[in-house]
Amino acid sequence: MAEGGLSPWVHRIRDERRTRGWSQKRLATHLFRAAGTDITLPEFESVVRRIKDHEAGSRPKDPYPLLYCRAFGIDEATLLGDTSAPATLVPDIEDISAHAAWIEQTNVGDITISMIDETRYHLAERHTQTPPARMLISVLHQHRQVRALLRGGRQRLRQTRELFRIDADLLAHACILLGDLYDDESAVAHGMAALLSAQEAGANEAAALSAQAKTERWRRRYAASADAAAHGFNRSPPTPMRVLLACQEANAAGLLGDLDRAREALRRAEEAAESAADDSGLSPWSCPPSRRALFTLSVALQANDPVAALKAAAAAEEAWAGGAPWVAGTWAQVRFGAGIACVMMDDLDAAAEQIDPALSLAPEYRLSTITRHLVQMDTRLTAPRFRGSDMVTTLREQIRVFNSDRALPALEEDA
Repeated sequence: MAEGGLSPWVHRIRDERRTRGWSQKRLATHLFRAAGTDITLPEFESVVRRIKDHEAGSRPKDPYPLLYCRAFGIDEATLLGDTSAPATLVPDIEDISAHAAWIEQTNVGDITISMIDETRYHLAERHTQTPPARMLISVLHQHRQVRALLRGGRQRLRQTRELFRIDADLLAHACILLGDLYDDESAVAHGMAALLSAQEAGANEAAALSAQAKTERWRRRYAASADAAAHGFNRSPPTPMRVLLACQEANAAGLLGDLDRAREALRRAEEAAESAADDSGLSPWSCPPSRRALFTLSVALQANDPVAALKAAAAAEEAWAGGAPWVAGTWAQVRFGAGIACVMMDDLDAAAEQIDPALSLAPEYRLSTITRHLVQMDTRLTAPRFRGSDMVTTLREQIRVFNSDRALPALEEDA
């Protein structure tokens, strides 16, 4: 207690007011000015009574300490503190212990995070072996679990970063699946969220950029697709993902008409493959020899080089014959791409022979990346030189039937 048994703030408020030559009503005016628009005060006379109470010994309550400090230009410790009490300099063990306990508080354990990450990994590895509509349900379920943890409590900072990293990969995976299932609008949203999550985690952005590159390609934003892939390639470590990103840049550059850039990107893909880590060939981020051959085929078609396209298709077949993992989607795209090359060479019988095996692909695997190859073939079959051809009529009917029974998102309750 200060002199006369009064608390320190009594003398401080009174002295600061008198030094400035203010009456209690004048001080009330300054408190209203200090409150501005962000603090609401009672009527003027009520504030004057509060000042009188404070100078009589009643401790100021919020927001008055802040307003006094603003009006007098001092800090709260000076306003309310008792400088004669050195006890504030003594370490408070109990307070520090409570602070340490607060730091350690979390709504999730490290083992749980590891289990979620393990599930994320296995979902990716089953990507090519599971109908995409079913896979999408599982991926979004995991994303919602992570989102609930992030938004439903607090974690240690390293745990929060790890959850954001996991969610970035899940969202990128969902982006790929949504695009495959003809929902480009949702794919774009998930791709943007994937990139934001990766940035928040301080994690590698390659998966999110790969997903965005694919989505932008199907939206016909070829320059954006090529640039996203190139950006991801430059940020990716030596993994199959880096190989894939170079191939995606090549594909988008070819569609853009920049064949020199496309060929250079394909060269970088082969170079990256030599130093890349082992590739299961099964995840959305895999790029084994058969998939690289598919990208080479696509660039050849864009360059109007059907001979090179058929050579690339043969390379894919050789890779599968040599033991590379067989993926139905990649195989169908190779077959349809080879069929397009045959149409470009006016060999309709060969085109029919190329596409016929893939026409039996199960509807749940008829993704946008597959059916769009047939849309491209159908467009070529409308050329004037093919008018009156019975084979063209047959091929176009086969394309119509195949594309009309395509993969669609499954209802979650059906899972």
